[in-house]
Amino acid sequence: MYQIESFEIHKLTLPLGRTVGDNNCSYHVINVLAIALRTTQGNQGWGYSESAWQGRFKHDAWYVRSLPDVDQLEADFRETWWPILSGRNPFDLKTERIGYASGFSWLDASVRLALWDLMAQEKGQPLHRFLNPSARRKDAKAYGSILDFPLSDKEVLDLTERFLLDGFDTIKVKIGADDVERDLRRLKLLRSYVGNDIKLTADGNEAWDWQTALNRIETYEKYGIGLEYVEDPLRRDDIDGFAELTKRSPTPIIGHDYVNDFASLERLVNHGGLQGIRTGKDIDYALQCIKLGERLNIPVYLGNSMFEINAHLGLAFDQVDRTEFSLLAWNNILTRPISFIAGRLQAPTEPGHGLFPTPESLMEFESERTEAKS
Repeated sequence: MYQIESFEIHKLTLPLGRTVGDNNCSYHVINVLAIALRTTQGNQGWGYSESAWQGRFKHDAWYVRSLPDVDQLEADFRETWWPILSGRNPFDLKTERIGYASGFSWLDASVRLALWDLMAQEKGQPLHRFLNPSARRKDAKAYGSILDFPLSDKEVLDLTERFLLDGFDTIKVKIGADDVERDLRRLKLLRSYVGNDIKLTADGNEAWDWQTALNRIETYEKYGIGLEYVEDPLRRDDIDGFAELTKRSPTPIIGHDYVNDFASLERLVNHGGLQGIRTGKDIDYALQCIKLGERLNIPVYLGNSMFEINAHLGLAFDQVDRTEFSLLAWNNILTRPISFIAGRLQAPTEPGHGLFPTPESLMEFESERTEAKS
């Protein structure tokens, strides 16, 4: 029988390879919780969650937290998830995967991804094909995200050049400064550097109220900075503000990266009039968002994800317009990272999600380690 029989837990400290950030934060290292679930058939499903804690953080976000040490992580896992998982078939755990909340969101995210990995492995399919058996994409559109707010002009242009050389035709810029001149200068710099054939999008990271956002967008237009869309310009709970902004803005408004429950997102999309959905932190949540996009006939944009796991969603569903890629060093620890050619993510062919850390990287980057059997 196909049953979960043991687990392995790692807490990793990973450098990102550069400073990243927006108008709310900047940091260059993260913690990663990695959980491997093993089955009686010898399959091993990996799940991950991330946290950032060393850096500058003006406002709270779902990823800003300090993880416990690995002994506490194991104790919490044994008390919450392990009685549910031990001896169970991953295919029989849909209710628990979707509905169970342990009180430790980092455990929940890791376990859910590991279960998806195990199911796809058992069927002998890449995760994108398992998510949608009719999917036949061999590649999918991606965009370059420079996460540039704390970077100097030279750093921004050097990083942008790397994306251009790799064939990316869309670059996302971080905006939301208190001073409109700062945002204008950065946007003008990038537009003059990439030319008019490269698309620019922008992320406001909840910086404004709707009147300020509209004024900023009109100012960008006035100076010839055409943006394909602006993402998350208002706070996640400002539904009325989004409704006013989307009616008036000459640039499409999408969101919302800071919303983690589907009911809140659905209200924001329906009442706030969003012209695109931004999602991708959890496969089950993202699947709901993709169905909402299909129902309303609006595009879905996938954000950054640990080890580019969102690539599988982008490959599986036509409603997904594009997937974010930020050229971060976290992919260096993988045996076979997702590859990008000519600005498009390439479809993995191995069963499951295929995103496994090398043994050497686990030894190099783990803070502590524990392994256990039922």
